[in-house]
Amino acid sequence: MRKALIFFLSALLLLMAGSAWLALYPTVPADLGGVEDLDAHAAHVRIAVGEGDHLDGWYLRGRHPAVVLLFAGYARDHRRMWRYAGFMQQLGLHVLTVDFRSARATSRKPTTLGFWELRDARAALDWVREQPGLSNARVALFGESLGGAAALALAEQRADVAAVVADCPFASGDAAIADGLKCVLHLPAWPLAPIARQVGRLVTGHDPGALDVTQALRALSGRPVLLIQTTRGDRFRSDQVERLNASLGIHGEKWTLDDVKHTEAWLHHREEYERRVSRFLSTRLGLPQTAPESAPRAAARAPRKRP
Repeated sequence: MRKALIFFLSALLLLMAGSAWLALYPTVPADLGGVEDLDAHAAHVRIAVGEGDHLDGWYLRGRHPAVVLLFAGYARDHRRMWRYAGFMQQLGLHVLTVDFRSARATSRKPTTLGFWELRDARAALDWVREQPGLSNARVALFGESLGGAAALALAEQRADVAAVVADCPFASGDAAIADGLKCVLHLPAWPLAPIARQVGRLVTGHDPGALDVTQALRALSGRPVLLIQTTRGDRFRSDQVERLNASLGIHGEKWTLDDVKHTEAWLHHREEYERRVSRFLSTRLGLPQTAPESAPRAAARAPRKRP
């Protein structure tokens, strides 16, 4: 009996350790969604962050004095953002997307649900402000899931952000952990969520449950925010959707869908998605009010490479 108990506890510890490792260092697929990989058309830039470290960024030059920064979600990198960069470039926007250090190919940092990711997002915005011709440009942030949460948190800190589009952000880090267990792994949040949070704190030195995105939204009451969410409950439960909607300010807009999974609004409602986001960005960034040319369904229109 004692040997069986020891074996069970050992197996449980190994399972928890393996699960924690995968959660902190998940695999990162390209996930282009059928569009063209625009890496070859973008300028690859190195963005300083912290002491002796950097972000990898991909920059597409635009026509207007307005920039959009694109932040991918958990277990995704900049290639996911090419889904959106094509139609945003057609608006004449400068586009910058980066790999969070928790998603880069080498020397990765662990996923922290906000600590490192927010610092990376801030470094990307600082880089934009250092570029000739962009120091006074209007800036919008666009992010999916974790990237959307980081975008909203960054906008709270930076008054020079004119607008934010957040596609399926989480309401808080602790809720994201609990819902990951419930909705994705179908495991009880108690006691696993507090354990996972503590493991994350021990491994990374930072609390993965600390980021409060609803507080950031409330602080952005006077600035334009487009909140795109889904109520399917495959990643975040409906109470997170309700908390975020309730935190939207007077200039907030929301588009809530019940027929698609987490961050899949673009996949299933591409025309409507691009129309809504294009209209929001054009209005909030002062762009000419002309709709972008529709991109082919199988591949985004590749922008002309510029020096």
